[in-house]
Amino acid sequence: MKLIRKTGLLRRQKDGAVHCEIELCESTPGRYLVNVRQGRIAADWRESALTAQPVDLDAATRLFERAVAERIAQGFADPAAAPPAAPAAPVAPVGALTEADRAVLRRLERGSWQLLDQAQRNRTIWRIGERRLRAAVPTLVEQIERGDAMQDYCIAWAIGRCGDAGAAIAMRELHMRSATDAVRRVALLAWLLLASRDERMRHAQALTDAWPDALRSAFTRRDMAALPALFDTDSVLLEQLDQVALCDPFARELLLALLRQVPLEAGPFRAVRHLYKAAELRADGEVFALLQRRFETTPHQPDRYLWSQGRYVGHAQSAALPETTAAYSVRTRHYLLRRGWRTLRRLGEQDDPTFIPMALAQLEQLDDRAASQPSRRGGRTYDRYAHWPMFNHLLRNHAGLRSSRSGLAWYGSDEPRQEELRTEAFREIWDRHPEALLTLMRRSRCAGVHDFAARALADNHAFCASLAIGVLRDLLRSPYEATARFAFTVARARFEPTGPDADWLMLLVLAALPQAREYAMEWIGRDPARYAADAALVTTILCAPDGAVRRHGWILCQAAQRLPGMPEAIVLRLFDWLEHCGDVDAAETTVPAIAADLVQAIDLPLRSAAARAPYEPLLRLAGHPLAAVRLLAGRWLLLHKMPVSGLPGMTLTVLLRDPDVDVRAVAVRLFAALPDHVLTQQLDLVASFATSPDTLVRGAIDAVVARLAGDSDCRDALLPALMDSLFRSETAEGVHDDVLRWLTGPLGAAAQFSDPDLLRRLLAARGNGAQRLGALLIGRFDARQFDVADWAAFGRNQNAIVRRWAYDAFTAHPDMARGAMEAALRLFDSKFDDTREFATGYFGTVCTRDDWTPLLLVNLCDHADPAAQRFGRAMITTYFDVADVTEFMLKLSQHPSANMQLFVSGWLESACGGDADKLRRLEPYFLAVLSQVNRGRVVKSRVQHFLREQAMLSQEIAAVVSHLFARQVVTVAITDKAQYIEGLRAIHQRYPALPPVMTIRPPALRAGSMEEAR
Repeated sequence: MKLIRKTGLLRRQKDGAVHCEIELCESTPGRYLVNVRQGRIAADWRESALTAQPVDLDAATRLFERAVAERIAQGFADPAAAPPAAPAAPVAPVGALTEADRAVLRRLERGSWQLLDQAQRNRTIWRIGERRLRAAVPTLVEQIERGDAMQDYCIAWAIGRCGDAGAAIAMRELHMRSATDAVRRVALLAWLLLASRDERMRHAQALTDAWPDALRSAFTRRDMAALPALFDTDSVLLEQLDQVALCDPFARELLLALLRQVPLEAGPFRAVRHLYKAAELRADGEVFALLQRRFETTPHQPDRYLWSQGRYVGHAQSAALPETTAAYSVRTRHYLLRRGWRTLRRLGEQDDPTFIPMALAQLEQLDDRAASQPSRRGGRTYDRYAHWPMFNHLLRNHAGLRSSRSGLAWYGSDEPRQEELRTEAFREIWDRHPEALLTLMRRSRCAGVHDFAARALADNHAFCASLAIGVLRDLLRSPYEATARFAFTVARARFEPTGPDADWLMLLVLAALPQAREYAMEWIGRDPARYAADAALVTTILCAPDGAVRRHGWILCQAAQRLPGMPEAIVLRLFDWLEHCGDVDAAETTVPAIAADLVQAIDLPLRSAAARAPYEPLLRLAGHPLAAVRLLAGRWLLLHKMPVSGLPGMTLTVLLRDPDVDVRAVAVRLFAALPDHVLTQQLDLVASFATSPDTLVRGAIDAVVARLAGDSDCRDALLPALMDSLFRSETAEGVHDDVLRWLTGPLGAAAQFSDPDLLRRLLAARGNGAQRLGALLIGRFDARQFDVADWAAFGRNQNAIVRRWAYDAFTAHPDMARGAMEAALRLFDSKFDDTREFATGYFGTVCTRDDWTPLLLVNLCDHADPAAQRFGRAMITTYFDVADVTEFMLKLSQHPSANMQLFVSGWLESACGGDADKLRRLEPYFLAVLSQVNRGRVVKSRVQHFLREQAMLSQEIAAVVSHLFARQVVTVAITDKAQYIEGLRAIHQRYPALPPVMTIRPPALRAGSMEEAR
């Protein structure tokens, strides 16, 4: 194979870059292939072919060029064509001096210099640095250490700004000689700006060698996770890191990360302030903008008096002390905010070349996620950017807004503003740098910045006309309306009034602006047959992120059906897009909707071509990383002309084990499409799918269960697994519903369902599914297939259908129930009211005296249910007389229930009156009744009265009663004690021969009482 042409493309994303290579190769003489490889550097690249079979050179060339155009429309670009970058800041401008420059330089002349006081000299030197007047550097070097410390500070600052390397030695000497920390610090910064790269590297090495071992080791390993904690809030180390970052990109990255999170408080704030001034000196827009943004968004420390050295001092005085805890006060914050704008304003006023990069860095820091909510207070209107000082200074300087004294709040009146007017500061500078505006449109995350850049760039017609199609493609996809609308306007100017060609349409249908997409759809709707002949365009529309655009793709597919070979070409391109769709932005969220619509396309307008599509690419899609693509591949396999039996077993196995439930469901549909003779060998798998917790999987296997149910062997093999699932907890809602539907429907003719033992097992199970199946099957059985104990168990079942079946069984066969009364009475054990009510009515009507035995009635009276107790007592009262009641009395007297004790008390006279032996046997009953406190008053009075009467009948009975009363008189409450004492006294008077159980003593008279008696 011989390579004829090859193109390499690159698409940059947030998390990396995607590479694409397109090759045109000669396979045999006169026959050519077009291949595409795409992927990320660290991952396997996916390969696909745009030519299923070799074609001639003209056809291959068209496919090659179309593939390149399609990839470019998707966001790929030639890596050699880098996007325009922000302009670099020159060290010092080269050009003729202005009159203002000459006026400043004249102040250095001896006569003029001597007339200036120290403050004026310092200000003059500072102005020289601001204007970068390199011609003044020799004179400034001569003035070192000829004034105060502030003069030396200004000289070092100015020389560093001017960038004259000849003064490097002087700056190093000043750094080593000066007695002031501030002067030494700025002199070192100036020297680092003027020193060679080797000198800066040696200086950085010396600094890192002196770091603590743990810090140096982590820095050498480039351990970004551990380094922030090691730097902590050490201001000295932070400033040293800034110096190392001048020649080490990793140190630069680390510095920026630390500055984003370093607290603005005492300790580290000193370093932050120094780094802010260093960035200002070096025109380091990135650091300067980062810190300026932090000053805008970080609240200041409370401005209050602090206790220091035995007295209260103000915040400003405390901040100057060595061990202060005060920093970043309200005045400090406001000063830094004013200083930041002053720096940029002076750069703009002097038309300094560093103004644009510094302003770009400021604007790139802005993010709409940090914007506030619009509000209106006291007639003032605050929009979402009202609290961004630098934004308002730079972009709304001429918008008629007012600001608070601190500059932290900008507001306007209720009068509407003309949004189309340009309000930014230094408009002329921005107009001379359209590439900077384009950079903002491509990088900014703030809608206000995009509004400014779009308005400003629209005025530069020549630059707009020169924008490449790739740049317009990126701008059209911008999520910011102003930028997308700008790109749409520029694009329309390129092809109107003739109309867009296919390449432009591919850009417009993928645009973020709805109007651009509608515009493209309008043109396509005018002549769909024309555009349906372009497979790349149709594929782009079918795979567009917008659903309305994709629906137009269906129309084009219908038109493409009338064009020979076009549906097949579209299908091949769909293969290519699907194989590489994982590389699109936000693929996890956008691809599922696109894949769902592609299913409709291949199922309807492209069905014929999709059914004849190459099988190998389709199998590759079944293993795609995205679940949505695997789902589409599964559905595509269902309609493919290749029978499912030809599907590789490994592919089907992988799909059946897919973590996505929708993919598993379509895999089960593929499994269900296998021939019956194959399915009969996989009954375990069929049962597993039938009991799956996923509704879609169960729905997909439904037809298989219905087909296999006609085979008795298959039916018998499936039943155990399905039945077993009913005895277990439901793994998901609806599982038991589907299993019951199959067991009572297609599988309902199984002989097992006529087995009474199975019904007993189902209705005795704890599983709700088994209970429900038993309720559905019980109607198939005759009551005589079960005994009375089964009827009673069914009557206690939780299912009302089963209970009603039991009632009917009892009603239809009363003789069987009367012959097994003990089992039948288990109905009273039910927790359901309807069963107990049925039992009460049924046994009260059907049963006679002969059916009741003392044991049965005693068991009823001893039942836990009060209704059963009442029924038992009613049956005793109804069917038994005094002669038979003694046995019941002796047994029922042991019942602890108050109602039962009252019932027994009514039979005392007839059951045991005059019989001392029976009274002794009832002694536990009497003690239980008489020992009750604050309850059972009626039965207690009845028992007391009965015992006092019985005690008068005979001495033997009196002895029994006397023993009971003597025990109670020392334990009961005082209310009943008098009754027992009176009873004992009466017994003693009636039977003096009985041993006395109580001695009555007259009360002793007190001495005082005897005197009174006298």
